[in-house]
Formats: sequence, C-alpha cells, structure tokens
Amino acid sequence: MAQISIDQFKQVEMRVGLVVEASEVEKSTKLIKLIVDFGLDDKRVIFTAVRLFGYTPEYFLNKKFIFVTNLEYKKITGEESRGMILAVGEEKPIFVIPAEEVVVGSKVR
Repeated sequence: MAQISIDQFKQVEMRVGLVVEASEVEKSTKLIKLIVDFGLDDKRVIFTAVRLFGYTPEYFLNKKFIFVTNLEYKKITGEESRGMILAVGEEKPIFVIPAEEVVVGSKVR
C-alpha cells in the first residue's frame, strides 16, 4: 500500500457518532441503514453492508462508533450515504467503539 503524508492523513475527518436509529434495508440482504447523530444538529444517513456477518440493527442502536465523515456522498437505495463506520478485521468486521466518556461529535486525531 502506498504511504501518505501527515498532511494527507489530516484531510480524513473522523468523528464520534451516536446511532439514534437503525433499520434493515428492504430488498437488501446486506445493508443496515443508520441515522447517526454527530451533535450540533448534524444527523446523517450512513449505510453499512454487514448483515451477512450476523449484525442486526439492534446491535448499533444507541451506541457510539467512529465514522469517517468527509467522504464523498454515495447514493444507495435512493438516499445519500454520508460517511463510513470504522471497523477492523479481515473476515467479520469488528467496529471501533470509543470510550464511554467520549463526547458525541468529538474529532478523532
């Protein structure tokens, strides 16, 4: 993989978000639709394709995760997905969960 400079890395905005709604996407076996609150009246739709790994909407609901928030929007099932949840692992994704005391909207650096 190519190396990037610290200035390039600083262009990636990551924030802590709270999932306030989560639902299965009709006619999809992969997608879960998340409504994520980043504070300061910033709520976004973010889709994640993890149902095949056994994740359900209930897993995400009312939990904080780390998201990339400045990706280009991608239209999925007619809606704009406005970010990406961070996960680790080559097989089943394991989601990056911040410490409980971390405030919604906090920047990751």
